Formats: sequence, structure tokens, C-alpha cells
Amino acid sequence: MSEEKNSNAKRFISAYNRLDQGLRDIYSIKRSMSFSDVVRKVATVNTVVSKFEEDLLDYGRLRNAIVHRSTDELIAEPNIEVVEKLEKVARIINTPPRVIECIKPRKVYSVDGDTTLKEVIGVLGKEGYSVVPVYINETLVGVIHRKMIIDGISKFISQGRDIDDAINDPVSKCLNIFNETSHYEVVPSSLTIENLMYMFQQNRKLSSVILTEKGNYDEPAKAIVVSADLIDLNTVLDNY
Repeated sequence: MSEEKNSNAKRFISAYNRLDQGLRDIYSIKRSMSFSDVVRKVATVNTVVSKFEEDLLDYGRLRNAIVHRSTDELIAEPNIEVVEKLEKVARIINTPPRVIECIKPRKVYSVDGDTTLKEVIGVLGKEGYSVVPVYINETLVGVIHRKMIIDGISKFISQGRDIDDAINDPVSKCLNIFNETSHYEVVPSSLTIENLMYMFQQNRKLSSVILTEKGNYDEPAKAIVVSADLIDLNTVLDNY
């Protein structure tokens, strides 16, 4: 094959090798495991590999058709669309985009645990926030979202309490009613989009992810991601 004709083949093999090595390095997989088995294993914990699993298995077979076994000579030419898709997956795996660099910038609104529920409701209505981190002594103790407020007020009313008294309670009281933490996670700002997708996939109750510098509860929130952001972040991956 001429240099010009085998350019796609060279690009394919280069992307294949980068992806193969990247998956093995990231997930500590031995060289003795075949590429197809690597793909199947990683697909259970990586949403990107899972999405392209069948394509990648086909590409593993295609790689063997492109390279002559005994001489390593390139003997076939892959389609450019195949090459570009493989390069894209290799790029996402080896240089994954970080969530904090890709979400729309917006101010994080957080409150002290002594803030009244009425004040929080007022800000939610005025500013359009859907999630509010709650801090006590500069440590995150929970997250309030719109549904929790509605459910909390409903619970107060069912207990025979006056709604005016309920909304003048500290917001920390609403947290105590539910004592539920599975609906949010605190993570470091280095979180990748793929990692985020996997978190939402594994926890169907998850409604928000709080990004701090190192993922500690005693750090201020740098950004908040909610399930509605997944559409935009998926688009980032599609165009990456």
C-alpha cells in the first residue's frame, strides 16, 4: 500500500493502541487479557466504553484484519468514519473532559443551617435555583432541593402544624425529617464527565453532585451538577 493509502490504517492502529493501553493502565488490566475481554470488563464500569462496546469489539477484529500477523504489515484500509470514531473513544478515555470545565457557569447558592425555610423558598423562587447545599460551621450537612421542601411542608401539615410555623423553622429541620443522603454526592473538582455519568447510572436516587476542591465536606462548593445537566454533558462527549 502507498503511504497515502495506508494513512487511515496507521491512524486506526495508533488510536487502537492508545485506547488499549489507556484502558489497561486506568483499570490495572494485565497484558495477557485480550482486547475484547478488556472492553467487556471495562464496559461494566465505564459508560463511554459501554456505549461503544459493540463497535469496539468489531474494531478489535478489524485490527487483526488490518495487520498481517507475521510481518505486522498493514494489509487493509479502514473506513474514515471508523477511524474517527475509534480516535474519539481513545481521546475520551486518555484525556477525559472534566465536568467543571464543561458545565454552564452559574453561582452556587448555599445557606447556613439556621436559615429559615421561608428564606430558602424565597431565593429559590426568585433566582431559579433547584438545589441548595446546607452548611453548619462551614461543613456541608446536607442538600435541600425543591421536592424535599414540598414534601417537608406536606409532612408538617399532616402533623397538624401551621404552615407559617413550618416555613419559619430552620432549614436544618427539613434535613432532619428525611435524614437521607443518597440523593447527593460530594466529589473533587477533578471529576470527569464519564465518572459523573457512571455515578448517576449507579444511583437512581441521585439528584445532585457537589464539586469541591478535593471532595471534602468542609470545603465550599465550587459547582453543583443536577440530573438535568446530563443532556448538555452528553453533548460535550458527542462532540469531543
